Amino acid sequence: MDKPMTATAATEAMTVTELTARIKTLLERTFSHVRVSGEVSRLTRHRSGHVYFTIKDEHAAISAVIWRSTALRLHQLPRDGECFIFTGDINVYEPRGSYQLIVRDIEPLGAGRLAAEFERRKREFAARGWFDATRKQTIPTLPTHIGIVTSPSAAALEDVKKVLATRPGWLRLTLAPAIVQGDAAPESVEHALKRLIKVRPDVILLVRGGGSLEDLWCFNDERIVKAIVDCPIPIITGIGHEIDLTLADLAADARAATPSNAAELACPAKDTLRRQLPPPERLAHALQRQLRHDRLKLTRHAQALEQWFVRLMDRRRMALADMAQSLHRLQAKRLREKRRTLISLERHLQRLEPARRLQHRHHRLMQAVFTLHDAMEASIQHRRRQLLTGNERLQLAARQILSRKAQLLRRPSQQLLRHTQPCIRSVRQWQIANQALRSLGSAIVDVRRQSLTTLREQLYALGPMQVLARGYALCMDEQGAIIRSVSQLERGQLMRTRFHDGHAESRIESLEQNG
Repeated sequence: MDKPMTATAATEAMTVTELTARIKTLLERTFSHVRVSGEVSRLTRHRSGHVYFTIKDEHAAISAVIWRSTALRLHQLPRDGECFIFTGDINVYEPRGSYQLIVRDIEPLGAGRLAAEFERRKREFAARGWFDATRKQTIPTLPTHIGIVTSPSAAALEDVKKVLATRPGWLRLTLAPAIVQGDAAPESVEHALKRLIKVRPDVILLVRGGGSLEDLWCFNDERIVKAIVDCPIPIITGIGHEIDLTLADLAADARAATPSNAAELACPAKDTLRRQLPPPERLAHALQRQLRHDRLKLTRHAQALEQWFVRLMDRRRMALADMAQSLHRLQAKRLREKRRTLISLERHLQRLEPARRLQHRHHRLMQAVFTLHDAMEASIQHRRRQLLTGNERLQLAARQILSRKAQLLRRPSQQLLRHTQPCIRSVRQWQIANQALRSLGSAIVDVRRQSLTTLREQLYALGPMQVLARGYALCMDEQGAIIRSVSQLERGQLMRTRFHDGHAESRIESLEQNG
C-alpha cells in the first residue's frame, strides 16, 4: 500500500502543465531554425489547407506540419516516399505533450548540395578566366559546316534538324554522338568535341533537351567546361530550357535558350539572307569598288615587297661581304699556321736527310778513326819505350854479370864452372824475355792493324757510293749543287742524276709538290 504524500513533497512537485511549459521553452529556444533531411510518410492534406506528415529515416521519425500560409508560397509540396530537406522550428503541442517540426521551407534532397557545389565551381572556374568575355570567339555569320554534339536518340537533335532544314542548301551537318546524361556523359562529350575538332566545322552546337537539375548536372563537370574552353572552334550551347543554366553555358562562346534557338543562332534563315542581299547594281558597284581597293592594296603590297626585297638583298650582300672578309682572314691565318708547320717539318726532314746523315756519320767516323790512330800511336810509343827500357836494363844486367863473372875466372875452374852456369842461365832468360817482348809488340801491332782495317771497312760501307748502290740517287742542277726540294726546280730545267755506277741528265716537264 502506497504511503500518503507529505506536504513537503507536494510543494516540490511540478504540475504537468509546468513541466510541459518548461520543456516547450527549452526545445523551442534550443531548436530554432533547424534543417532536417528525411523521407515523407503518412502525408495528410487537411481541408483547411494545412499539410501534416511524418519525417523519418532508418532509425527515427518526427511529426511535421506545413501551415496553409506557408504551403501557398512554396514552389513544391512534399510527396509520400520522396526525400526532402525541411527548414523550420521545433514546436511543442502542450495538450498532447508531443513535439513537431513547423516547416517554413522545403527543397528536394540534393538540390541544396548541388546548388552549393554549382556556386563553388562557378567561382572556381571564373577565377581561372574560363567565363571571361575576352576569350570568347566570334560566331561566324554564314557558316557552311556545322558540327552537332548530342545524343542520336534525343528530341533535341530533331529540333535542330528541323530548324537547319530552313537554312541554305549548301549547309553541311556532322553529328558527333555523345551521352548527355549520367556519370559517363562528361567523358563522352569531351571525346565528341575532340572528334569534331579534327573535322574542323565552322561552328559546333552542344544541345540537350530539358530536365531536372540532376539530369543536367553533367554539363557542370570540369571536363566538359575545360573542353569547351580549349576548343579552337566557336561553340553554341542549347541545354535545357531558358530557365536552366549550366557552367557549360557560361563557358560557351554563345548560349541559346533551347536547342532550336541554338540552331537559329548558328545560321540565318534563307528569307533573312534574301532580305539582306542588296540589289545587283549595288553589288556590282561594291564589287568594282572592292576590286579597285584590292588593286591599290595589291600595288602597295607589291611596292612594299619590292622595297623589302631590296633591303633584304642589301643585308645579304653586306653579310656575304663580311663573311668573305672573315673567310679571307681565317684562310690567311690557316695558311700562316700551315707555313710554320711546313717550315718546322722541313727543318726536321733536313736533319733526317740521308746525305746530311751520311755526312754527319762520316764526320763522326773520321773523328773516331783519328782518335783511334792517336791512341794506337800513343800505345805503340809507350810499348816501344817499355821495350827499349827493358832491353837497356837487360844489357846493363848482362854487362854487370859478365864483369863479375870475368873476375871469377881467376878462381879455380870448379868455382868458375859453378859461377858460369847461372850466368849462362841469365843470358838465356834475357834472350827469352827479349823474344817475348818482340812477340807481344808484334801482336799489339797486328791487333791495332786489324781494328783499323775493320773501321776502314765500316767507313767504306757508310760512304755515299755504297748508299747509292742500295738504290738511292743524288740529284744536282747544272752547277753541281744538290737539289733537296721540288721548289728548287722549274719546268724545262736540266737536272743531273748521279747513280753508283754513273750519271744521267734529264729535263723537267712537270712538277707536283705534296701537301
